[in-house]
Parts: sequence; structure tokens; C-alpha cells
Amino acid sequence: MTNLRRLLPAFFMLLYVNTLAQQKSVDFYLTPSISEQLLKTSGSFIKDFLEKETGLLIQLKIPKSYDELIDDFGSRSSACFAFMSSQSYVVANTRHRAVVKLRTVRFGRSVYQGMIVTHSASGIKSLDDLQGKIIGFTDELSTSGYLYPKKLLEERNIKVSKEVFLKKHDEVMKQVYEKKVDAGAAFYSAPSATGELRDARSRILEKYPDADKKLVILAKTDPIPNDPVVFSHNFDPEQATKLCLALMKLSKDEKGKRVLTELYGIDSFVKASNNDYNSLRNVMTAH
Repeated sequence: MTNLRRLLPAFFMLLYVNTLAQQKSVDFYLTPSISEQLLKTSGSFIKDFLEKETGLLIQLKIPKSYDELIDDFGSRSSACFAFMSSQSYVVANTRHRAVVKLRTVRFGRSVYQGMIVTHSASGIKSLDDLQGKIIGFTDELSTSGYLYPKKLLEERNIKVSKEVFLKKHDEVMKQVYEKKVDAGAAFYSAPSATGELRDARSRILEKYPDADKKLVILAKTDPIPNDPVVFSHNFDPEQATKLCLALMKLSKDEKGKRVLTELYGIDSFVKASNNDYNSLRNVMTAH
């Protein structure tokens, strides 16, 4: 009997391992809009939290571009979900029947804006002064870092001499600060009640403490629906519900809330539907 008691824990552990091995994993994608190191660190914490809460096996994926993320939603047979940019979701929905379940909340709001900034020493005072200049964008599938700021320029018939795609919002701010481009587009959120910076300029404050003074906002875009949490069309509905509930729980966890804020400035999540992104579709169609 004593030997049997000793063997039982090992038996159940082996059974547990075999069960996990047989269980299909789901892929979890993060939009590559910030540094890869932060994506890996924050993404790993979120993955572990979700696995514990749902019992699912989750594989963290960090694509090299917005395009790659969208393509994977259509090419992979395995189920997947992602924190996507709003524009990426609309494209993934059209091409691959991707489904939105949640929308992020930042600083108490479910919408945000894009902005165009320049260096205070550039001599550029208005959008009209960008005629013939070099502007840095993030990615062509970025909503706040390209689509909406580009619309601002097109509405004024402003033709820049060169568009540079820098992939990440912090990289755009860095290159404007270092005067490598004349202006740049990135996300904007209003400062806190105490004046704490919350837009893309905050991403480079550690290296450039005066970025809030050196980088001047020329214009802000119309409101944009916040980034969604998106599921592939073949995702099991019950598992998707479990993950959504787990994400909401994560946003209330002390460390989880801190990780979400550091990652994409996320406070919490609200339920979302495809219709929430109709205003964005209209902008995309007109572009």
C-alpha cells in the first residue's frame, strides 16, 4: 500500500502531462507596435495568466508586421486570437471573417485619437508647413499612426516629399526628436488630471526627458474606436468566452493591470461588436 501511495502522484502527473500533450494549443498574437522586448515580457505574463484561468494551452506569437498578423489569421488552421489595431481588425474581418469580442478602454474611454507632431526647432507651425517635408508613420495598417493622420494631410492637399514607415510609435517619436524626419504620426490620449503624459511621446521620456516640450502637436485626428481583441472565425465560442472573462479578470488583477497599462495603455475591456468599427470602415473606404 505504501508503494502504491508513492506511485500515485507520479501516475497522475504523467496523466496530466499526456493530457496537455494531446490538447491543441491556440495562438495568441500581439500587434508589433512597440519594442519586441516589452511585447515578450508583457505577453508572457498575460499568456500564463490566461492559461491558468482557462485551462487552455496558449502559444505567444509576435509577428514582424501588421500584415503578417492579418495573414496568419487566414492561413493558419489552428484557432488564434489577438490584440489588434482597429484597422487591422477591419481588414482581417473582411478577408478572413475574424470576429471582435472585446474593445480596450484607456483612461476611461473606448475611443482615442491620432496626432501629428514635429520638433519645436523645426520651424513648422502648422500642417500646411508640411508641404514637401519628410513624415514618419508607423505602418500602413496602423489606424492612429497612419490612416487617420494621412487623412488630415489629404484633406488639405498636402504632398510630403517622403513617407517613412518606422513600424513602432516610439520609434516615430524618437526620429522626430532626433530630427531625422520633419514630422511624425502616432497615437494620442489626453494627459491625466495631474498633467502626466499619456500619448506616444511618453514612450521615449526615459531616454529624452524633455520630449513633451520638444515634440509639439500640430494636429489631432477624429476619434478612433479603441483597439479590439479579435478571434479567428474557427475559434470555439465557449473557449472565446472563457478567454474574454479571463482578460476582464486580468484587468482587475493588481499586476495584470500594470502589465496591460505598460503594454498598450489598457485600463480594462468592454464588449464589442463589428458595428463598433463602421466609422473606421467609412474612413478606410474613402481613403
